Amino acid sequence: MKLAAEGVSMIAATVREPFLQQIFHNYDRQIWTHKELIIIVNDNAISLAPYMQKALDYPNVSVFRVDEGKNLGACLNYGVAQAKFNYIAKLDDDDYYSPYYLTEAMQQFSSSDADIVGKRSCYFYFPHRSKLLFRRTAVRANSRCKKIAGATIMFHRNVFEKVQFPTKVIQGSDVRFIRACLANGFRLYTTSRYNFVAFRRKDPRSHTWKVNDYQLLSSKGAIIIRTTNFNKHIMKPFHIVPSGIASKS
Repeated sequence: MKLAAEGVSMIAATVREPFLQQIFHNYDRQIWTHKELIIIVNDNAISLAPYMQKALDYPNVSVFRVDEGKNLGACLNYGVAQAKFNYIAKLDDDDYYSPYYLTEAMQQFSSSDADIVGKRSCYFYFPHRSKLLFRRTAVRANSRCKKIAGATIMFHRNVFEKVQFPTKVIQGSDVRFIRACLANGFRLYTTSRYNFVAFRRKDPRSHTWKVNDYQLLSSKGAIIIRTTNFNKHIMKPFHIVPSGIASKS
């Protein structure tokens, strides 16, 4: 597969205006050049103006509103409907995606028969504790799997022709989407543990997943690193070679 001409549509649904900069920074730092950003604001009280103004500073950014009465699944479905590229990447507004995040995912599509890719083993960063947590699973990188982190879901458009995100649930849209994809015969692969970090704030109630710090840090197989610079631990370069196939350096 010649990937150089393939584009990625990154879709960020948000109800948290303070993370506006984070969304744009995650998009801008990606070295994958064929990309677009679709922002879906899901809170009627949040003005679109700051997003639209910021979008003027970046190429290929679109901003939309989906009524707050609609759930995350409806927001993502709307975003996919607006997407112009064949590959769709879900982008969480409060996490960190390294410059090589999209490139690594595209390599996985290139080197396997994957329809959906994401991360099974993940890093979590606790800035208020200066701790980086690696939650290890038994699933090997670059292999078939049955679960991935919701913030790392990326799929080919043909998946969406059969499976959409559920629109009637308050939580768990990601999990149900993946289950439906597997039930429909789509192939799910995990990439490496690198190039993505889920951020955890001091107040677990500010997260959709309301697990507390203790539960995460004491989880089975947890590896904890004390650091104020998580990048040196989580970043692994991937590059695009002239043939158009992504390759690991």
